Amino acid sequence: MHTTRRRSARIEATLGLDAPRPSSFGLDAVLVLTVAGLLALAAAQPVVSATASTKGRSGAEVYVVVDITRSMLARRAPREPTRLERAKRIAALLRAGVPDVRMGVASLTDRVLPHLFPTLSTNAFTATVDRAIDIERPPPDRRSRRATALGALEDLGQASFYEPDTRHRLAVVLTDGESLPIEFDRLGTNLRVGRIRTLFVHLWRDDEAIFKANGQRNPDYRPDPRAPRDLRRIAGAVDGVVFAEPEVQELVAAVAGQIGTGDMVVQSRQLVSGELAPLLVALSAFPLFLLLWRRNA
Repeated sequence: MHTTRRRSARIEATLGLDAPRPSSFGLDAVLVLTVAGLLALAAAQPVVSATASTKGRSGAEVYVVVDITRSMLARRAPREPTRLERAKRIAALLRAGVPDVRMGVASLTDRVLPHLFPTLSTNAFTATVDRAIDIERPPPDRRSRRATALGALEDLGQASFYEPDTRHRLAVVLTDGESLPIEFDRLGTNLRVGRIRTLFVHLWRDDEAIFKANGQRNPDYRPDPRAPRDLRRIAGAVDGVVFAEPEVQELVAAVAGQIGTGDMVVQSRQLVSGELAPLLVALSAFPLFLLLWRRNA
C-alpha cells in the first residue's frame, strides 16, 4: 500500500498534480457503491403494487363471439391476414371503443363456448382473444365440410352467459356467414326470450381462398356466394344489423347506442403494478455523473 502511494506521489509530482485529499477517496467510494446498489436493485426488477377501483357502466354486458371454423382461414393471398386475424383486430378496436362496459369473449363453431365472462379488464380481454381464440380450438362436434352453425347463437339466450340482473345484453358476432342451414324462427325466439340484441360483422370476400403451407390454394374450399344474403336473413330474423369489415366506427357507435347510458359504478377492484427498474436506472445516472465530473475536474 505504501509503495503504491509513493509511486502515485512521484507521478503526481512529475505531472504537477495536487495529491487527492483523503476525504475524496471516501466520497468516490460512496458514489461507486451508490451506482452499484441502484443498478443491482434495478436488476432485481422490483415492482410497486396498489389496489385500484374500476368503474363501469351498470346493467350492460357485451359478448364478442368469434367464428373459429376452418373457413375463417381464408384470405386473398398467402401473406395477407386471414379472416380470423382480421376478426381479432376488430375485437381489439371494439374493446378500446367502449372501455366502460363489461365485455366477454366466446367462440362459435356448431356451438357457442365462453372463454371469458364479461369483465372490464382490457388485459384479460386482449389476452383471451390473442391466446385462446384460434381455428377449431376447440373443434366442432360435427365432422362435415362446413362446421359453422349460426343457429347455435340461441345458446346465448338459454345458458347463463349473462348476469341475471343485466338489462342490456348484447352479442357482437364476427363471422364469414358461411353457415349450415338454421331455423330462423327458433333462433329469433330464443334470443328475444334471453333479451339479447345481436350485431354481426361480416368477414368475407368472394376472391378469398385457404392456402396450403406451400402457398397453393386448397381446392377443397371456395367462398360461398350465398353467405352475404344468408347473413342478412339471419340478422333480420333476430332484429340485428350486419356491418362490413371497414365499418368499425359504426359498429362501436351501435354498441354504445345499444347499451344505453347507465350509471358509472364501482364494479371491481384490481391490483395495479408498476415497475421500478426504469426509475432506479435513471437515478443511478446522477451519482455516476457526479463521479465522472469529479474525476475530470
